[in-house]
Amino acid sequence: MEIQFQHANPYSGRESVVLRFDGLLSDQTVCVLVDAGQNVDVTDLLNEDESEYLAAICLTHAHLDHYQSLGDNLVHGAPVYAATDTATMLSDVFAAGEDHYELPNTNRVLKQLEPIVDWTQIVPGLRVHPVPAGHTPGAAGFLFEVTDGDESRAILVTGDFTARRAAGYPGFDSELPVDVDILVLTAATDDQFDSTLTDAVGTICERVWAGSTVLTTASGLTGLQVAYLLGHLAEQWDERLPITLAGHVAKLYDRLEYAIPNVKSVPDFTDPADVLASDGVTIAGPEVPVEGSAERLFESVSEDPGATLVQLINGGSSPVTNSACTIHQFSLSNHPTPKMIDDVVEALTPVHVIITHQQGAAANQYKDKYASFVWATDDTDCYTLLDESGWTPPPWVTESTTRRVHSETNRRGRLLGDALGGDIPLPTATRLDDVSLDAEGLNLEALRDRLSVDRMEQTLAESSGVPHGTDGRLESVGSSKLDGSSGASTTTDDTSDSDIDTALEKITSRPDQIETAVTERGVDARVVDAGNGTILLRLVDPPDQLEHGQQLRVVLSETD
Repeated sequence: MEIQFQHANPYSGRESVVLRFDGLLSDQTVCVLVDAGQNVDVTDLLNEDESEYLAAICLTHAHLDHYQSLGDNLVHGAPVYAATDTATMLSDVFAAGEDHYELPNTNRVLKQLEPIVDWTQIVPGLRVHPVPAGHTPGAAGFLFEVTDGDESRAILVTGDFTARRAAGYPGFDSELPVDVDILVLTAATDDQFDSTLTDAVGTICERVWAGSTVLTTASGLTGLQVAYLLGHLAEQWDERLPITLAGHVAKLYDRLEYAIPNVKSVPDFTDPADVLASDGVTIAGPEVPVEGSAERLFESVSEDPGATLVQLINGGSSPVTNSACTIHQFSLSNHPTPKMIDDVVEALTPVHVIITHQQGAAANQYKDKYASFVWATDDTDCYTLLDESGWTPPPWVTESTTRRVHSETNRRGRLLGDALGGDIPLPTATRLDDVSLDAEGLNLEALRDRLSVDRMEQTLAESSGVPHGTDGRLESVGSSKLDGSSGASTTTDDTSDSDIDTALEKITSRPDQIETAVTERGVDARVVDAGNGTILLRLVDPPDQLEHGQQLRVVLSETD
């Protein structure tokens, strides 16, 4: 058995890799392309004179930089494998992308596309299994098993990944029940994603609850993830937060059969007023509103000083900065932290680590960092990882490093030829039923503090003498349970009947106290007509305790 790798576009995105396998088929080298980003050309990479042929293309997720040249590389009738939901959304992704980018042969790609969820044989002796990758809804890495006689090796290609969930899809799990011999590692990192995501969600909530018409522009997959977070956050907090998805993001929502609380999907609209509303957020693409649905909607709010534009930018696009409306922009790149990268390598302890999606110093920092052979190359040369003599180190590695890695390899039993049993359970890249906003990257405690979600309930509880629960809700006084033998109601604590009566009297007196507080603590305000049907109230002498984004109920009364 011989295994080689080759960067497919080292001078562009560096996310695409060719894997080569000799010894599986007589007189033929089996080649697999993982992702087809910008400037990938397998006809230049493969040597047909040496009987190299493309057996499969594996697509990790539906981001342009991973599928842009897919239609140009459909040689030898190779099937295109993708996790089920990435395959499901690809026709909609292509339809949206073709309006802005040159995407050749998309119909042929869809014909050769094969969704996979479990082990799938590429050729005898080589099979592949998608594994969760986080990063975007539906994203997956790929685990390859190559077997020659009694010798079996495992190759894991992470693709763009993170340990976080993405709109309900599981994150990357480094605790795989297999020995990974070769790790093709996407090393792009972002150690600010959690805080930036929390800030973006907090800003959207603040502006909606302040009564602003909020337009959030994002790529389709990012828009889907933000809608998932906002919808479930509002449901868990029992807050009003209408969310409208427009255009491409709405089509993805429908295609993937989401049912997110508080979310309405409008794939096609004629009048922007049909999807824009005060006290609500509309999510549309692309991420900068200079074309498509986002442009049409932005034109409707750009001159409205009471409106808000929130741009969620994933790439190198320049945000819109000039407008009468309030503008925010956030750079969201759902990649792992540097610590996540280290944790993955240390957990999997591979013999070889191949760095992708990084170059120069950002890639070289991983050399000699792990007890593995680390490849951080910047060319299209074909490098051997395993041959008849065993594991092959990079040519620049010292003898001491080679001995150290081989020592670790032998100690872990990697040369014993343990095969991956088909019955070994592996995680799948399918959407989860449970909702965990923490696992998505949201800092819920920071959001509660910023948005003062529990302030009104806590104030009421303290003034009425009712205990306040740890989840921000009011707890009942003297809660009781039914005594099955006597049918009587007995209290679960030592609260007496007189204590309960006193507490109830305080609660029933609250309406009068609230009315008195409203009339006696009124604040003068001037009415400001901001145009386009927006009316603002400007407080003449605002109280000190008011905070930006705080949600209030206003009682209007005319004064002289």
